[in-house]
Amino acid sequence: MNSRPDFAAIEAFARVAETGSFRAAALALSAPVSTVSVQVSRLERRLGARLLERTTRRVRLTEEGREYLEKVRAGLDALTEAERVVSSRGSEARGRLRVAAPVEFGQAVFGRVLGRYAKECPGVAVEVELVSERVDPVRDGFDVVIEVEPCDSASLVARKLGAPSRRRLVASADYLARHGVPAHPRELSRHTCLVMGTRREAATWRFTRGGTKLSIVHRHATANSWALLRDLTVAGCGICCLPDYLAAPAISEGKVEEVLAAYVMPAEQMYAVYPRSQHVPTRLSTFVAALRDFLEVWPGCLPKPPPRT
Repeated sequence: MNSRPDFAAIEAFARVAETGSFRAAALALSAPVSTVSVQVSRLERRLGARLLERTTRRVRLTEEGREYLEKVRAGLDALTEAERVVSSRGSEARGRLRVAAPVEFGQAVFGRVLGRYAKECPGVAVEVELVSERVDPVRDGFDVVIEVEPCDSASLVARKLGAPSRRRLVASADYLARHGVPAHPRELSRHTCLVMGTRREAATWRFTRGGTKLSIVHRHATANSWALLRDLTVAGCGICCLPDYLAAPAISEGKVEEVLAAYVMPAEQMYAVYPRSQHVPTRLSTFVAALRDFLEVWPGCLPKPPPRT
């Protein structure tokens, strides 16, 4: 006997047993009578037992049929309930959502976003892991990963989150008083530049002004933490290029000043990356939408371009 259950045949048998008629069962299943009859006969052959006594007037369960119906009815009810639960979750945000994001970005953003999301979707249990290295949502078991430069993979979907975030070149007033304020990117060669990364990585700051592009390569001190670089900048250790979600608060609090503001630096685009699937769970789509909506109006992001007229 094939070890895999024939669920269509089992359901056909159960409907015939419940209605007492092949015709009534066929109507309930929206199938031809002949199909229902073939399915029940196939099930009897598979089991090696007669489940129904057929007469010209009625259909009656055999002893084996009554015992089999009693056993399979609970399974069919469980399958029906499982479909109901999963189907309801398809339209309602429920379940566990595992999220990974860069440490400093998560610290700056997630407190506000998750507070709102918890009120809108109380049925979702969000598990956040802040990471300092690239992670893969499939390999590492995350529902969604927030990152700046998503890898190009056919198995993943990358959705833009809001508008790009600016970068700003900043330094403390104390540092600028001691070393002077640079008037041109080339003057950075005379300053202590605090750079994200390691000594093994390239360190290039790119500037644009009036269509002219400049690339300045300088490295005087490095760290692999944006928060540490911000703190070093506030402490007067040098000039640093910070993402605006770290630079803007420090500027507004008077801890640092922007330098070379007339020169535009490349913006960072954040992405939500998740496994490609035909059906995206509601808990995931609502979370991505909440994060995207927040970043659309976040002060650290560039304004949307005006509509074309």
